Amino acid sequence: MRKYFFILVIIMAVLGAVFFVHSGYGEQEIEDSGEQVDIFQESQFDIETHIIREDDTFTTVLEDLGIGYSKMLEILDATSSTYDFTKVRVGQPFNLAKDYTGNIVYFEYETNRDYIVRVDFGQDGYHVEKMDIPYDIEIITQSAVVSSSLYVDGLAVDVPEEIIMQFADTFAWTIDFALQVRRGDIFEVVYEKRFREGQDAGTGRMLAGKFVNDGTEYDAYLFEDEEGDPTYFNGEGESMYKQFLRVPLNYRQITSRYTYARFDPISHINTPHLAIDYAAAIGTPIMAVGDGVVRFAGRNNQGYGNFISIRHNEVYTTEYAHLSAFAKGIKVGATVKQGQVIGYVGTTGHSTGPHLHYQIKYYGKLVNPLEIELPPGEPVAEAKRGEFERVKAEFEKMF
Repeated sequence: MRKYFFILVIIMAVLGAVFFVHSGYGEQEIEDSGEQVDIFQESQFDIETHIIREDDTFTTVLEDLGIGYSKMLEILDATSSTYDFTKVRVGQPFNLAKDYTGNIVYFEYETNRDYIVRVDFGQDGYHVEKMDIPYDIEIITQSAVVSSSLYVDGLAVDVPEEIIMQFADTFAWTIDFALQVRRGDIFEVVYEKRFREGQDAGTGRMLAGKFVNDGTEYDAYLFEDEEGDPTYFNGEGESMYKQFLRVPLNYRQITSRYTYARFDPISHINTPHLAIDYAAAIGTPIMAVGDGVVRFAGRNNQGYGNFISIRHNEVYTTEYAHLSAFAKGIKVGATVKQGQVIGYVGTTGHSTGPHLHYQIKYYGKLVNPLEIELPPGEPVAEAKRGEFERVKAEFEKMF
């Protein structure tokens, strides 16, 4: 009996050991299997990158990536409220992700330097998300003294060209950089330097700027408006943007001013010239000075040559004459945005040389573009005034 008892004990011990080893091995297999799944998940997507070329369209890009026309139409419909993919831009990257079976999981398109639009291919349809591009940001402060021009002297001290242009655009309502800048003027700027995955990614936004013009100081600070959109305000909390740009182009000089008695070099008599003539090279881009709707775009039979008239509201209309050509899409009824190129300098019509004839109508009456008081944009909202003062104080420490 004792003999059978010991045999039974031995058998149970062996079975227990086998069970223990098997259980441990099974757990190890599960853990290893889990690790394999993680590794597999990390490497399961095959990423194809396509850089938008000159003749590419959204259709041709998707075809190159294996997406048919019918799916393309479905994607356009699903994404239209987030981004218009018919407007893909040359040089921008387009990334398509496929799993190990070759099925499309998602694609991402960098719309510009700030945003990515991602479209996930789910079983229940397409899911669209607009995401910020993640950057590491370094805040840079630079300054320069004007001896030649804002642009030349800024580049001389390594202020990035993009930041110089942002600075000029922000202060364009306040300073005419072609006429008002003086030798010895000072400008200072605070801006973002961007890095992406450790690599230099260029510049970001101008955060603050200061310009001392002939002893008078002007400043600007980036801050959110009442709708939460970033815009620039001066130190008093007033918008840096007025209803119109001060000038509609980069020009060499003013050749004719607003006057009721100008000697006409063609007719050789004194006539009213209720506009400003800006001399510039043929082909110089002309910008709409404000948002509006094109009322006329074509050949004018009163000596203006190629002519554009833009109605901004019931109060203001601006007009542009002697153009060499119209920008794409500029026609009667077209909506234009402030700063949008609408045409190019020429010498068509009653003209002795390349220039832009620019005039403003106030309630239908021509007024002097250089003297008209333009209404400012909305100031900092009262509810955000305290926050604005704190932001301004932080930037003031950087100058």
